[in-house]
Amino acid sequence: MFKKEWVKKLFLVVFGVAIGFVNGFLGSGGGTLAVTALLTVGGLDQKRAQATALLIILPISVVSAVVYFLNGSVDIEKTVFSTVGIVAGGALGAVLLNKLQGNVVKLIFALILIAAGVKMFL
Repeated sequence: MFKKEWVKKLFLVVFGVAIGFVNGFLGSGGGTLAVTALLTVGGLDQKRAQATALLIILPISVVSAVVYFLNGSVDIEKTVFSTVGIVAGGALGAVLLNKLQGNVVKLIFALILIAAGVKMFL
């Protein structure tokens, strides 16, 4: 039992490296990988995995954003205006996540991933 828990923790660290790299390199996608890792390796349910992934992505996003900012890659005006909507949408999404059943959340998550994949492919 002891070894099994350490193996899971090691896998989460390895996933963490991959999540950090993907999020820093692409500017997105780390959250999707974090949810997947937390579902499969972490054994969390869908809602808890999505909520936990947000806290995982926060420090990654801050570090990546600082690096991009220091390299002059950030458009401040678009950042300021987008942030207003993002904060409002994030609060609404968090409230909704707590009200919906896990299977509904899983379905919505899957549909958004499929739609994003199709859009990127086309």
